[in-house]
Amino acid sequence: MAKQIPAYLVASSFMAEGHGSLDPYGNAIHPLMEKYGGELLVGGDPKQFMDMYEGEWKEGARFTLFRFPSMDALQSFWNSEDYQKVKHLRTDVIPPNFTFGVEGFDMEAWEKEHSNA
Repeated sequence: MAKQIPAYLVASSFMAEGHGSLDPYGNAIHPLMEKYGGELLVGGDPKQFMDMYEGEWKEGARFTLFRFPSMDALQSFWNSEDYQKVKHLRTDVIPPNFTFGVEGFDMEAWEKEHSNA
């Protein structure tokens, strides 16, 4: 069996003053995250948990980071009919700035590939 490399769903959204509640989205997404092996690692107002070293974080922007067991699991979650049905519960309340998926780094494979160099 091939080693699974974790994948990450990274998102930023802008929270306008007086925005609606994200509770319906949170309630709907929790069982979907479990189904696809997703786990919330970081979420909310970056001022509460992030040290900014370079660049500038825009006022009102939020940051969310999820981990999935693999890129296949992340893509299955994102493209699932179930998620597509509830996605608007998030985007109607807080428009996304960006959302992307990225596969983690496999140090073991890299070391094998470069050990003979």
